Amino acid sequence: MVLPGFSLKKLPIKSFSPSKALGAEISQDPFDLLAPVLRAFSFHHPKDELGPIERAWQIAKEKHEGQFRASGEPYISHPLGVAQILADLGSDRQVVMAGLLHDTVEDTDYSLEECRRDFGETASLVEGVTKLSLITKELSNAETIRKLILAMQQDVRVGVVKLADRLYNARTWRFMPPQKAAKKAGETLDIYVPLADRLGMGMVKSELEELSFKYLDPRIYKKVVEMVGARAGVRDEYLKNMMEEVKMALKSYGIKAVITGRLKSYFSIYRKIVLLKKNFDRIYDFVGIRVLVDSPQDCYRALGIIHEKWLPVPGRFKDYIAMPKSNFYQSLHTTILGDGGQEIEIQIRTKEMHREDEYGIAAHWKYKEEEDFRSPEWVGRMANWVKDLQDPSEILPALKSDLTSEEISTFTPKGKTIFLPEGACPLDFAYAVHTEIGNRAVGAKINGIPSSLSSKLKSGDCVEILTAPPETSGPSYEWLSLVVTPKAKNKIKRFLSKEKNLEIAREGKKTLLAYLLEHKVPFSTPALAQASYLLGFHTLEQLYCAVRSGKVTCCDVSKATLGSKIGGEGSESEKYCVTVKGVKKEERIDLAKCCKPVPGDLIAGFVTNCRGVRIHSTRCPEFIKLSEESPEKIVDAQWKGERGEFEAEIEVLAIDRQALLVDLSVAISNACIDLSSSRQKVEANLVSAYFSFKFKDCSQLDLVIKSLEQVEGVIEVKRVGG
Repeated sequence: MVLPGFSLKKLPIKSFSPSKALGAEISQDPFDLLAPVLRAFSFHHPKDELGPIERAWQIAKEKHEGQFRASGEPYISHPLGVAQILADLGSDRQVVMAGLLHDTVEDTDYSLEECRRDFGETASLVEGVTKLSLITKELSNAETIRKLILAMQQDVRVGVVKLADRLYNARTWRFMPPQKAAKKAGETLDIYVPLADRLGMGMVKSELEELSFKYLDPRIYKKVVEMVGARAGVRDEYLKNMMEEVKMALKSYGIKAVITGRLKSYFSIYRKIVLLKKNFDRIYDFVGIRVLVDSPQDCYRALGIIHEKWLPVPGRFKDYIAMPKSNFYQSLHTTILGDGGQEIEIQIRTKEMHREDEYGIAAHWKYKEEEDFRSPEWVGRMANWVKDLQDPSEILPALKSDLTSEEISTFTPKGKTIFLPEGACPLDFAYAVHTEIGNRAVGAKINGIPSSLSSKLKSGDCVEILTAPPETSGPSYEWLSLVVTPKAKNKIKRFLSKEKNLEIAREGKKTLLAYLLEHKVPFSTPALAQASYLLGFHTLEQLYCAVRSGKVTCCDVSKATLGSKIGGEGSESEKYCVTVKGVKKEERIDLAKCCKPVPGDLIAGFVTNCRGVRIHSTRCPEFIKLSEESPEKIVDAQWKGERGEFEAEIEVLAIDRQALLVDLSVAISNACIDLSSSRQKVEANLVSAYFSFKFKDCSQLDLVIKSLEQVEGVIEVKRVGG
């Protein structure tokens, strides 16, 4: 997939920069500015219709009439340029149309409803990009990036349009004040360049990198250009000779190959000089050779021939064909000692692999049209932890770290690939598989060998996480210094925060109850729950924490408790073994189906309008909601024994394996309990199994839980709603 008019065999080494070809064609007809867009789109999608694109162009041109950019150009030049970049990338029709229309909803009187009516699916892409633009104006950059990732989870093409938009704008930074341009350049290097890399959009990444470097530090950029230019003659002659030698070596073995030379970008050379602290005179591998062959088999044959003729540099070989990157990138990388002992990097790939490297996801859509293409796995993974982050100041550093880290491919014992950043440890792996596995991790096996949770993982490692029951395991503050993934850090912080809050709540509860007993204030759990609501708290835990921190005094709680309206004669239920205060003697009593309380749970009653009293666990979300809406209907309830007619649902979290469900059913049968129903949910290599049953003695419930905990592979057994 090369651009119209270009041939990989004819491109000159010194002057061609493929990224500059994106959206760079100028229409020869001033009355038909859309022609280059249609020509590029037809090249990639010869069977697709052009009419919808032409209609989108007419609306965009009409709506932006009279608007101008800071450069003085008519505003329509921007959406036209974005659409041309997208068309050159091989994007589908909806994406190209979104490029034309992406500013109309924001900057003109053209509404989203009109766009949806006129163009259907395209409107959702326009909406996604529009929302991002509005956020940039009103909120922080961190929130913009959060929304971008979440929008990409719904449709990754929003990210493609946003990158094309950023690329076109980057080309106009020269019209901005230097400080503003530098700020945009820094933001682009931190977020948009790595994002383009993750989406496999090599051409976009390269140009964004170069433009950002140029405007972020013009002085150093100019110096690097001068240093590279001073060696251009010698470099090009050396590269030309090496390319010819590689071509002849492959030809002698019957391998047809297109050999091209490439100069590493100025930004890449700058990184080696500044970040890796290499002297410019010692940088030999700032030129490279790319070998394009017909098949993956020829890639490996070519590698063998090159390694036979030239000495490979140890540790510099990477096989991205056998283990592709998460952005679909495939290629063989090796560095050899060429003529004169100079290091030169060689990339070997097929022509289709090269297309995907240059155009990324757009090329993937074109060549995989028979498939229902889904967003890359990393987008969903990133969106999940971005949702959970509470502190906006953590978003940009975490995203920058996640996007810029080199990825490694690791595997579960069942062969599922888990992509992790370089430097990740088994704890990162555990949290990537499932939060509960991470929280209960106590050890690991790497390639079958027992290893510590702090061991560094490498590509190709097969990792098995060893877990323990929750009462004997759990994250510690030390773990925060071990993990590198944002998801793992966030989950560990949440666990530790929850544990800390529970400890504070326990201390607050102890203080409060001691005060109430000392002052002979009558109280019950429902009375305290009602007092908590009256004082503005949603749960008893929040009340206890407020008491511990001094935000509320014990005296305040005492007055609120005495002011509660709980009282009355009371009623009992022999069937459910429950006593309820504050209701009529013969009031009907039932156990709530939402939480299915059993003896041992803290309970309270809720007086319904016509169905008597429903007994809830005080931890039940439905009960908490009811107590907030109608605190006057909450009444005290207590168990008077452990025998009655009860129902429970058990959730079992276990590592998937053959005959797992059979073993779980046998464990339940051994506890002498008959199942009412069961259901299962499989995610990754984990099974969540749910079993419902009725029993008359709580000892039976304890027995079935203990029996299930003994089954091989079970991570956790808990009662739903308990």
